[in-house]
Amino acid sequence: MYPRVREWAWPTAGYMFYDLEDRVRGYACDAVSDCSRDRIQAVTRFDAGDRHIVHKVSYLDAAGDTHHLIVRVSTRRGTDACVEARREASVIEKAAGVAAPLLYDVRCESRWFDAPAMCMQFVSGQQRDLSSATTGELEHLGSLIARVHRLPTDDLVELHPTSSTTAAYLVERHEQIAAKVAPLRDVLRPSVRERIDAAASSLNERLQSARTSASFETGERLVLLHGDPGAGNIIWTPQPVLIDWEYARLGDPADEVAYLFGQLGLTTPQRQAFWNGYRMSTDTRWLEPIIDRVRTWEPVTLLGSALWWLEHWSRRFQADRAGLDDPRTPRPASYYLQNAERRLDRLTALLK
Repeated sequence: MYPRVREWAWPTAGYMFYDLEDRVRGYACDAVSDCSRDRIQAVTRFDAGDRHIVHKVSYLDAAGDTHHLIVRVSTRRGTDACVEARREASVIEKAAGVAAPLLYDVRCESRWFDAPAMCMQFVSGQQRDLSSATTGELEHLGSLIARVHRLPTDDLVELHPTSSTTAAYLVERHEQIAAKVAPLRDVLRPSVRERIDAAASSLNERLQSARTSASFETGERLVLLHGDPGAGNIIWTPQPVLIDWEYARLGDPADEVAYLFGQLGLTTPQRQAFWNGYRMSTDTRWLEPIIDRVRTWEPVTLLGSALWWLEHWSRRFQADRAGLDDPRTPRPASYYLQNAERRLDRLTALLK
């Protein structure tokens, strides 16, 4: 049985400062009704991403049964961070029981934190490198992604995009990705900058004709995308569960599948296994157009991913040069650069 969500009220200003672990304990016991501070057995911090501080909280309920929670606190504050947290919470609630953990509580501010915080179900399982995943596991993942893509979205008004067709969505996403090149141009090494420029130019030519192809003119509705189904955001229980829904949006399902294929470098047999699972949980009328559009989307998503890693490399590099700490980029600069170069290698091979 899962903990019951406790009702709460907005705090008043001027709260006492506690160290981080004490604040995590306090918030967890505010968020669920059968948690009390004296019954918390452990608080463990995870090596999380660049936008959140994440803890696992383990506690005993009144009957002596052990429960585990996740407390996730944003490293950003303010209105935009609050809007993003509320948007993500609405998606998690939509996907819970299908592909996401259960959400127990979300707050933009509290007496524990002056930044958005969430309390949710701890999913017990493993993360793994999907390059070694079995065909059966890839089928399960394909089926899960397809079920996400079939969730109703009419009530997710916060996610409604400016584009309304798959062709318009492609143009919009490509423009968003291409806009990231200029701010990086002056800080990139010449060799990396040349690779980015060459890939962007080649991609522009391909997209001119691809976006008017028949597979982009099917009249499909945009669907709910997880937005970042990388290996680190998939927990195997042994069935897959998706965590970290902060990049969720409405879009072309082919965008998400192409991202997964390119990010993880899946082999042809692995991709076929994924499609076998996807086919079992989708409307087969749209399957062939989606498969065709994935070929267009894969280089787009690889370019976007490479630029994301380069943005983080630049942030870490500049923080190091200034002798500053940046919690959004906790790893060495070389880590971000190596990840970017791996994506560029796949992109270059794909565009040949």
